[in-house]
Amino acid sequence: MGVAAVSEGASRRASLAVGDFRVSEVVFPPNRRLPWHTHPSGCVAVVVDGAVDKRFCRFESNATPSSMITMPPEEPHEDRFGSDGASIVVVESDDVSGEASCSSNTDAVLVATRIRRELALPDAFTPLAVEGLALELTAIAGRSRAPAPADRWAEQAHSLLRERFREALTPGEIAREIGVHPAHLARVFRTRYGESLGEHIRRLRIQWAAEQMIIAKVPLAILAVEAGFCDQSHFTRAFRRHYGVTPARFRAVHR
Repeated sequence: MGVAAVSEGASRRASLAVGDFRVSEVVFPPNRRLPWHTHPSGCVAVVVDGAVDKRFCRFESNATPSSMITMPPEEPHEDRFGSDGASIVVVESDDVSGEASCSSNTDAVLVATRIRRELALPDAFTPLAVEGLALELTAIAGRSRAPAPADRWAEQAHSLLRERFREALTPGEIAREIGVHPAHLARVFRTRYGESLGEHIRRLRIQWAAEQMIIAKVPLAILAVEAGFCDQSHFTRAFRRHYGVTPARFRAVHR
């Protein structure tokens, strides 16, 4: 897996270093694919035009106009750009931390559009303006990731599953640790995260296994058990439903 600049594979880039940031607009051609790679700095990226399928080790997302993507330094990911390519505004900073995320954010795209305008028509005040906009965009990213007080217990359940998804946890055990009724946990978790507890755990196990297949040489039978599946055949069926290929094929493509 290589380390790449945010402009790797781009057909055009406008960039400016201001304060603690490097701010860029990068334009990618149609159907460009960037295999698994990392960036040395953290970044907040906003898709202004076009689309890109982002694949991380633990989730996938189709980023369309108004999507805001945050990535900490050295976060492994793969990019597949759509038939119209994509124009993306990127703010690179070592202060971006936490887990990778992708979500729609109207405020972010408004700021990104102003950044793009400044980079396209620079003048003596552009560095000052762009630095202020970069600060504004990173603040939007930070606020978007802070849970509302009423939802903190749901975030606790989500964090617990991320830490212990390979264990044989039941909804009742999770609910007892969080301090809520199991039925309430199941209903609110699905509403907030768009999947049931069981679906979420299965996806985390599959994505963890996919990450291990890229970075380690553990036999698939052992990896299936370590991921929390009862056997390799169960693991293979679940993996194929999620990624569309068998684990063996996935490993061959990504190694």
